[in-house]
Amino acid sequence: MCAHSLRCRVLVSLLAAFLLGFGVLAYHLFDTRDQLRRGMAYIHAQEMAAGLTMQSDFSRLPLRHAGGELSYTLYDPDGKVLWLSDNLDRPRRLRGGTFAEEASSFRWAMNSGRVISVPVHLADGSTLMVAKEDRLESRMIEDFLHTRVLQGLIVLLPFCLLGLASVLGLLHWTLRPVRQAARLAADIGPHEPGRRIPLDKLPHEIVPLAKAANDGLERLSQAYEYEQHIVADAAHELRTPLTVLSLRLQKCRRDGQADWPAIEGDVSQACKLVNQLLLLARADRGDARAVPDAHRAHLPRVAREAVAGLLPLFEDRGRAVEALIDTEDVWVKGDPDTLREAVRNVLENALFHGRGVVRVHLTHAGNGVAALDVSDEGEGIPLEFQDEMFRRFRKGRQGSAGSGLGLAIVRRVMRNAGGDVRFVSAHPCVVRLSFARD
Repeated sequence: MCAHSLRCRVLVSLLAAFLLGFGVLAYHLFDTRDQLRRGMAYIHAQEMAAGLTMQSDFSRLPLRHAGGELSYTLYDPDGKVLWLSDNLDRPRRLRGGTFAEEASSFRWAMNSGRVISVPVHLADGSTLMVAKEDRLESRMIEDFLHTRVLQGLIVLLPFCLLGLASVLGLLHWTLRPVRQAARLAADIGPHEPGRRIPLDKLPHEIVPLAKAANDGLERLSQAYEYEQHIVADAAHELRTPLTVLSLRLQKCRRDGQADWPAIEGDVSQACKLVNQLLLLARADRGDARAVPDAHRAHLPRVAREAVAGLLPLFEDRGRAVEALIDTEDVWVKGDPDTLREAVRNVLENALFHGRGVVRVHLTHAGNGVAALDVSDEGEGIPLEFQDEMFRRFRKGRQGSAGSGLGLAIVRRVMRNAGGDVRFVSAHPCVVRLSFARD
């Protein structure tokens, strides 16, 4: 649970930062210990070498001081060894600079080791390297720093507790708008679909998440409103054929004789309406901006298959249908089965509501668009009412057969595939399906 808690993550981060800072401080104190050792060695060396030159008698220099052994190496101004004390097997390495220069420069812990070696620059330009094993000084400095660290921790503990309490209070104050937003979001449901998470008091880092949630709620609200609308319209449209079917069945029971052609027609109309509603629901779940790359259709084949599938209906009604394909190399975006159903709906609309010969003409309209015109010789739709024909349950003549869903389905399918559909002529009536070429 701690890994998913913002409060816990902040506290763990603060603890890690505190431990890291304490580690850096301890390392810095270790460096301070060596700097203090070298500073004390500089002071002792300066006192012992005061007034000496290359001609002085260096054998008189003390070999012990404050419980530690001393050793010496003398260099001339050119860096050549002139003398070293008897307790050395080889000369100490020549070092330049002064203690002030070392202390002012930024460097990691010098780790001087058990023996401290410091240079003393004599008046004649020579350098005397003075080395000392400073066990007593080192132990004293370590004890002092250890005590200061413990005292610092004791003093720091109340401030850490105060800082922890401040951080917890700040987190509680910062997350209060989030908790309030969560309570408001918990009340969002079908009874209040328009409620949204307020963004004005939320922390800036959480606003994008809340905004994305509000956008999702808005889409859900629109989908819920659409579902209510489609269910209400479907119930209204199904009520008439079901009522007629019920009256026919009651008459059959009363007369003892069934009018099967009429009953079959009513059932067929109800089934067609249900199938169109299902197709419209599937089409509404599509997205014109997200057509899968694998969905591409050969438009001439789609047009011919749609025409061939409706030939029996055209022959039964004594109507003619013609297909004129100007080009064969036309591939368009969209699912072939869905596009075929869209073309079929337009042909059915021309069959049941138009007159004369129905013609299907496939042309290339340019700009990456392929146009499929479906025309008949009927009266057509007046210009001012043409766009309304693509609304759900809108009919050209309210008393005519059909559900008023065919053209609405066609428009949704075409737009999902990146195309569109519209009337381009009223006399004769021409419906143009524009496909996005692949």
